[in-house]
Formats: sequence, structure tokens, C-alpha cells
Amino acid sequence: MAWFVGRDDVDRLFADRHVAVGECIDAVEAAFREHGRGRVGILPRQVLTSDGAPPQPRSRALKLSASYMQESGLMGASIYSTHFRPGDLDMWLMVFSGESGDLEGILHGKALSLWKTGATAAVAARHMARRDATRAAIIGTGVYAKTQLQCLATVRELTDVACYSRDADRLQAFVEWAAAAVPGARVVAAASARQAVEGADVVVTITTSPIPVVHGSWLTPGTHCNAMGQHAPSTRELDSEAIVRARVVVDAREQAFAEKGEIMIPLRAGEIDVEHVAGELGEVVAGRIAGRLRDDQVTVFCSGGTALEYMHLCRLLVERARAAGFGFELD
Repeated sequence: MAWFVGRDDVDRLFADRHVAVGECIDAVEAAFREHGRGRVGILPRQVLTSDGAPPQPRSRALKLSASYMQESGLMGASIYSTHFRPGDLDMWLMVFSGESGDLEGILHGKALSLWKTGATAAVAARHMARRDATRAAIIGTGVYAKTQLQCLATVRELTDVACYSRDADRLQAFVEWAAAAVPGARVVAAASARQAVEGADVVVTITTSPIPVVHGSWLTPGTHCNAMGQHAPSTRELDSEAIVRARVVVDAREQAFAEKGEIMIPLRAGEIDVEHVAGELGEVVAGRIAGRLRDDQVTVFCSGGTALEYMHLCRLLVERARAAGFGFELD
């Protein structure tokens, strides 16, 4: 019988340490490795707008994507509504056995997406950032920024974290939280995005900005960037110079070329060609391509989010929720 894992259940699994951050990252990494071996089928995100018009960054819409994991015998889908309330979404995940076809679990996706997105960025940093990377810049201090920092600090020993947000109150609150969450690092509020980025080894953008918040001219040689916050063709967090300078990897090629503005805008302008995208993160994790070719190279991971990133993590959370008595069985 399927197990239901609600929002509070997901939060409690992490808060009570029934699931460690490292386990979360490893589960997402396992899914990418399977993808890199050519053993995963992905349905790219489908978007149905409420008015039937082409999707815009703030369209009221139903979005869905799905994945079939052949090696691990998992399949599932994410489905969610967006912008029926400003800046909000309602997401649910379903995970099935790929062998019996039985539904294993239904999970609250909004709570889970925080950890999935942070873990995905951490996997990219683990395989693409320099091994001696210790200085991080976090651009954006909303709810998703917390798991970005927690997961990044799990795969790299951070000594310095510079944070920036246009909202001064939110920025100060985030800095205070981050200083306690990553006690071994010096956490500071930057006066500008540029100040945060210059000299950083790893840069994370996790904003809702439709225009670039990071410019390529700010990036120090050897920097790795995770662009995590936008996935609409007309929006981007990194400018064209950042992409042109970098070795670029995406989570899923077909989806990235359909909706990731960081790729589509310079491609339309003739500033890059299709081959400028070196490959997919799964190929890096599986060892089929290199995440970086040299220490002074700028690298970029462009993420829009796919269903494959959830599958191993969903199975892990269903197992731990059952064992802990969180959630309930569905008849």
C-alpha cells in the first residue's frame, strides 16, 4: 500500500535527523549517475497555462514532469500549480515501483523541493567546483537559499560565505541564520551582488529575478556557478558573458534548450552554438565527461529541475517516514 508523506512529515524527517543532508545529496547523485549511464527516461516539463497562452514567468499554470529509472526500478512524476497565489506553488510527487507498477508513495513536493534543489546544486559543486573551493557567494536569500547553503556546506568545507539580497531585512535575517547553520564559516552581508561574487570559488544564484543578477565580468578564473532560480526562456540569472566564458553543463539537455534562458538567449543571439553546452550533469557524475578541464576554468551548471532528481530521494523518504511513523498508509 502507498504511504502518504505530508508537508510536516517531510520537515520532521530532516529536523529530527531521520534523514541526513548527506544522504539526501547521495540519493540525488545516484539518480544523476543512473541518468548518465543512459538508463533513465525523462518527460521534460509540460506546462499548461490557465488561459492557453504560451507560458510566461508569472503564468497561472499546471506543470508536470516524469521519469522512469530503469536500473533502480523506480518511476514517478511531479505535478504542481503555480502563481494562483503570488509567488506560490502547490506541488505533489508520486513514486511507483518500476517493476510491479504499484504506487509506493505520495509526498508533499513543496517541502521536498527545497532539499532536492539544494542537493542538486551540491552534486554539481561536488563534481564541477575546484577541490580547494572554500569561498561561497549566495545571491538570493529566500526560503530556497537555506538548503542551498546547507547542502553546499556538506560537500565543501566553507570558510567564507558572502550573501546578497535586495531586501535588507531579509538579508540580515539570512546572515544571522547562516552564521549559526555553518559555524565554521565567516558569513557576511555583501553591499552588492558584485561584491559577493568577486573572489568567490562557488557562486549560487537562487532568485526570482527575470534579469541577470551575476555578470561574467565579475567571475574570478576557476569559479563554479550554480544557476538554480529560473527556468523560463525569457529570464536568466547569469548574463551572456558568464555563459560564453564557461564550460556549461545542464541537468537535462532537451528541457534546457526549451526553457533555460541562460542557454536560449545567447543561442538566439548567435553568441553560442548548441555544442557550447558540454553535456548533462548525469554524464559528469557517471564519468563520461569532465566537469571541468582545468583549475582556472569558469564552470556553470544550469538547472531547471527534472523529475529524475526526486526519484531516489522519494523512495528514501517513504522508507524513513514508514519507519518513523510519520505520515500514514493510503487505502
